[in-house]
Amino acid sequence: MLHPLIYLAALSLLAGPASADTFSGPGQNDISLCPITFYGKMYTQLYVSFTSDKVAICFDNFFNPDVREDCILGPLPSRQKTELQILKGNANNEQQTKQALPSIKTSESCLIKLTFLYDQDQIRADLTLINFGTQAAVSLSDSASGVGTFEFQVNGETVDTLTITNSADSQQALQYLDISGCRYSGVIFKPDSLLSSDPNTCTTVTCSSTAEVTTTGCGTLETCQGNNICIVDQICTVTGPTFIKFDGQLNSIQDRCAYSLLSVSSIPGMRLVANFQERRRKDVSFLDNVTVFLEEQGVQINLEQGRRVRVDGSVLTFTSSFQVADGVVIFKDDTGVTAEVSVSIHTVSVFFDGYTAQIHLEGPGGNDLSVQGLCGTSSEFLDDLKLSQYSANGCEIPYSDTPDSSINCTTATQFCNLLREDPFKGCHNVTDPMPYITACTETLCKYPSVDGVNCEFLGAYVRACSLREIIITNDWRSLADCSPPLSLCQDRTCTANEFCGERLNNGQSGCLCRALFASNYRERNTLGDPPVCGPNSASLALVGCLLEEKGVDYSALHLFDPACKGQIDEQTHMVTFTYDNINTCGTEVTANGSQVIYTNAITNLNNNTDVIIRRDQVFINFTCVQTQPDVKTMSFKIKESSVIVHITSGAWNYDLTMNTYVDSERTQVLGSNTEVLLDQRIWVELDTHGLDELLVSVVTDSCWATADPSPTGALRYNLIINGCPNPNDPTVKVYGNGDGTSNYFAFNMFQFTGHSGDIYLHCNLQLCVKNCVPACDGGARRRRSLGPKYESEHSALISMAWVN
Repeated sequence: MLHPLIYLAALSLLAGPASADTFSGPGQNDISLCPITFYGKMYTQLYVSFTSDKVAICFDNFFNPDVREDCILGPLPSRQKTELQILKGNANNEQQTKQALPSIKTSESCLIKLTFLYDQDQIRADLTLINFGTQAAVSLSDSASGVGTFEFQVNGETVDTLTITNSADSQQALQYLDISGCRYSGVIFKPDSLLSSDPNTCTTVTCSSTAEVTTTGCGTLETCQGNNICIVDQICTVTGPTFIKFDGQLNSIQDRCAYSLLSVSSIPGMRLVANFQERRRKDVSFLDNVTVFLEEQGVQINLEQGRRVRVDGSVLTFTSSFQVADGVVIFKDDTGVTAEVSVSIHTVSVFFDGYTAQIHLEGPGGNDLSVQGLCGTSSEFLDDLKLSQYSANGCEIPYSDTPDSSINCTTATQFCNLLREDPFKGCHNVTDPMPYITACTETLCKYPSVDGVNCEFLGAYVRACSLREIIITNDWRSLADCSPPLSLCQDRTCTANEFCGERLNNGQSGCLCRALFASNYRERNTLGDPPVCGPNSASLALVGCLLEEKGVDYSALHLFDPACKGQIDEQTHMVTFTYDNINTCGTEVTANGSQVIYTNAITNLNNNTDVIIRRDQVFINFTCVQTQPDVKTMSFKIKESSVIVHITSGAWNYDLTMNTYVDSERTQVLGSNTEVLLDQRIWVELDTHGLDELLVSVVTDSCWATADPSPTGALRYNLIINGCPNPNDPTVKVYGNGDGTSNYFAFNMFQFTGHSGDIYLHCNLQLCVKNCVPACDGGARRRRSLGPKYESEHSALISMAWVN
């Protein structure tokens, strides 16, 4: 154990010189306050022991000649005792040491002085170990010549010696020795020496001038091509919610947000952005699309699902396997799309197949390259890489979801561990499979193995190997039971609320609902929104992606009337079915007390006689209920209670009068203030003055109503036709027509459908020689004439207006 006095001396180091401690025999000393780096190895313990002919100052343990140790061996003192002092470094001592030893480059920190007495205590020798950090030195002095030589041993082998000699004037001599060095593969190397060099790995190991082992080689993002040539050849993989950085570190995204994926110092203004969205589950986000921004050119290239590419918002049309857009080469094949940006000395290519993106950075090394983003090697926090301005959802917080009972984590783990086996082993030395295995396991233990998600992780590893020119044959697909890559939703555009996936009922691809968007509909167990009901119309909108999930073709759906199809909104994929009072689409109308009930249904049933069908039968009933309106009385008032027209026809000059009454005896004249209700019976009398009733009879040939003042108006309703009542209107009765110079008729008041305006009544009369009675009621009576009848051009027209 450390002698108490020596320990106290060590503690007083910072206050200046410590008091000495004298001891006999072997002793262990704690020198942690002034550790010594002895030929490249630092020690905090010092052991002093005496043999029959030597004093041993050892760093490993007490001296044992049979054990290979790090020791300093000197001549045996006259007494088996020594003094040990730990002293604070000083500028004078540092300067003196560095003058003697120019190889010392670092600063002095502290000293350990060991004092031995020789020649019956007449000769004093001081052995001082000087701490220079990574370096160290020894000074040795005695007061007379002939003390002897000190040997410096490493692993029991002598590597240096130091012998005291006096000057001619017998003054005290002082010798220095640099005990700095580097240990490499068990060998001691002096500072400023080459330890090893391997051109195959581009690695050089040196012992620096400050006695530090320094390894130089390719940079962080560089790999050795051989012959000491370093190149940049880095791969970053983003698949599902996980990303594997250039340095192989694995991380994952927990929210729905856009993130900076990559920016490179040698390609100014270029930025890759990855957008993450949920798919079938609310708690797992997937890489949804990748955007290449070239800020200097103002170019934005989006790589989307379905191998679709947009350049500044417009879909890029491929006329061959590749296109060039603003200097960016874009390739398209059965597996996905690749955008390649070559600026300055480096090339960045980004591949995207709808689920996985792989970024390949290539170019020469030695350019002090720096990268930022998810793929980078810096310690940036994920929150610092969020780009909410590019996110469709504004970087929403993570969501929780109920566990999927169909997921078997043990099975998923076994599947992911296939990457440990053949044929993947051939790539293990080039690309570490562990990050891919972990990414696969973490995802499949919480997300169902659908849409080929499980095979995406294996496929991503295979493609990473191919980028390093290691080809794994397609036998792996048979081993893992993985189908060839799917071109999901090719040439289809899904909305922001949809993603492209496989319908579970038939394996075909379609635009399926994202979990958050669909959650409200699924909770209500509905395929769409509630119906929107109007006074005489209704519409019902179904969610297109919910229909896709169930394999329902919206174009096969219709209302009760098969001609009433749904209309799809190309922006939202909502399918809307509508009927109104013009086209009721087979709507059934029933009454229940004061309510009118309109019922229809969306269905794919066509009442056919198919022997078999291969689609689910759809029948979505919807109802609108309206309260029956109160009956509002519509009344009319006559504009003029009596209309008189003077007629000159041939030899006759007479007045024609039209009067209206509310009773059959025609005693109660209808005045201008009297209201006439719909279906109220009205009597109209046509009377003449100035005709000889012994010679002439008046025939009311026709009477009709119009919706405007003109008797030839387009909207017309006949009351009297050819002197007889309209056979289709049982309310019309004609009295005394053709029997004299007056007649009258009756009808029930009406209104034109869809019109709330005035009604105009027109009558056309003719004169006949006595007794011209029309034949009506099936011809029981026939018109007969005792003289010539006046021609129709001499007929008389009289009109009367009824105001609503």
